Amino acid sequence: MPGWNNDKTLLGYCVRQVLYGRLILLLLASFGVAYRSHGQWVPPPELRNVPILNDCKMTRHGVGVTLQPTVFYPNGAIFLCPERERAIDARHPGASRFFLIHEYGHLAMRTREEAVADEWAAKQLAAVPGERNTLRAVLLHFVDDGILFDPLYGTGFDRALRVARAAGIGEREWPLPLIAYAKSAAARAANGTVVTLRSPDGYTNAAQMIICFDRQPIGFLSNVDEEKTLELPKLAPGRHSVQAVEVWLYHTEPSGIKSEVARGLRAEAEFESTGKNRLAIDFRFDGEDLTIRVEELR
Repeated sequence: MPGWNNDKTLLGYCVRQVLYGRLILLLLASFGVAYRSHGQWVPPPELRNVPILNDCKMTRHGVGVTLQPTVFYPNGAIFLCPERERAIDARHPGASRFFLIHEYGHLAMRTREEAVADEWAAKQLAAVPGERNTLRAVLLHFVDDGILFDPLYGTGFDRALRVARAAGIGEREWPLPLIAYAKSAAARAANGTVVTLRSPDGYTNAAQMIICFDRQPIGFLSNVDEEKTLELPKLAPGRHSVQAVEVWLYHTEPSGIKSEVARGLRAEAEFESTGKNRLAIDFRFDGEDLTIRVEELR
């Protein structure tokens, strides 16, 4: 190579280049700019010392779990379950990679909120052109889950919509079932029809559930942390059915402390609608069976 007198000069040049590169990364990190590769996403410098450990027992056979920094893990730690990763990738190759980035999101944002980690991971992957296939794969994975519910995440459709919007993926690239779900959600928001949960007296006083009207999944309804409303399609006058599926029940203290009472329950009821746009669902649990009742409100 012209201009090089000996190997030591070449070695010194290479060392300087590496050091300059590291300095640039540190400067970028100090200004809050994460490094991006055009190939695969890599963690920003402040997360590169986080250990990644394979341990399905630690994840309880879920795909991943994060430990925030401790004495034993000063940078935090990420645990993954290879068995679960392989199962996810068998259906949609590359989708499991999203969950690794999601776990980094918990550390980057210093949060236990799953929606925040989902959005962080989607934005990180969207900034790397080579990770578009990861995002497409995980959207298909979440859509496959559809109405499967977890109180920490919502439904599969909820997660797919959250990731697609956070990543800035155009609707024309969404799976068709996700487009239908998003349109349904938009229609519900436009007509102003809502349903709420009413807390019963007694020990079991809070619940989270997926609501279906006339066998069509509508969304996630909860009054655990705060009383929330769920938007509905406009109901025509007449008889309708409502199904509550994947119901989780809790006892919540006035202090906010809550304990789980039961999970995975379901119940169904019919009611006569007069076309009003405010409904309430009452639920009762006798220790074995769950029942629901729907009432129109003025």
